[in-house]
Amino acid sequence: MLGAFICTAGVIVLLVGQAVLSATGLSADPHGYAIFAGILFAAVLTPVALALWLLYQSMRRRRNRIQRR
Repeated sequence: MLGAFICTAGVIVLLVGQAVLSATGLSADPHGYAIFAGILFAAVLTPVALALWLLYQSMRRRRNRIQRR
């Protein structure tokens, strides 16, 4: 579960980086599609990353509770 979160967070970072590079003119994107794609895909993946993190925390708490018994 933690690996899935890390991969999702990494993809979000790459997409935002691509959007920033496109917005500043440092990438070869003449039409600016990378800006929209980066922002749109990052916005879609952010709730997924949040859900994965919350699920990981829930599973971790449950495991700790079971081990204490």
